[in-house]
Amino acid sequence: MKTPLAIALLAAAAVAVCGCATKSGKAAPGAGQDAYYDAAGDAAVDPNAAGFDPNDPNVGAFADPAAGTGNFEDRYTRISDAGLEPLLFTFDSYTLPVDELAKADAAAQYLLNNPQHVMVIEGHCDERGSNEYNLSLSEQRAGGVRDYIVAYGIDPARIQTRAFGEEKPAVPEHNEEAYRLNRRAEFVPYK
Repeated sequence: MKTPLAIALLAAAAVAVCGCATKSGKAAPGAGQDAYYDAAGDAAVDPNAAGFDPNDPNVGAFADPAAGTGNFEDRYTRISDAGLEPLLFTFDSYTLPVDELAKADAAAQYLLNNPQHVMVIEGHCDERGSNEYNLSLSEQRAGGVRDYIVAYGIDPARIQTRAFGEEKPAVPEHNEEAYRLNRRAEFVPYK
């Protein structure tokens, strides 16, 4: 009977100790658990900021307190004439359709041809399904496209993802054609 109690106490102590450090294991000076630091211990990311996601692989990649957030939108200029078409998905799926891969290939080639540019991949859904489900699905769509492009050998730090769910329809109608066009991943380059 003493063994389970001892294990429970050790587990509680471990949680308390781990909860006092940052991701890098270094204590945040005067910040407690309100900031995360990169491996060097110098670039802080505010977890209370809107849009902060501690599981985002891009958190801290471009975090610079003087430049604002690590979002590409805050640091770069959007390119509106790149000619990249949205990749369309089938209903209730985040698998990249074979007949749409040329669009992801074009986005990868764009980044290969423009090594100074970065890209945001925006995941979108049609209006069917709950908000929570659509946000999750759009996140998976954007992440899948990102993984596909990174497989070309592109530095993952040059690509960020955004999940919009059903919030930004390409076509604001309520029919099958609109649904088809709204299930997409958009390629948004920045320089």
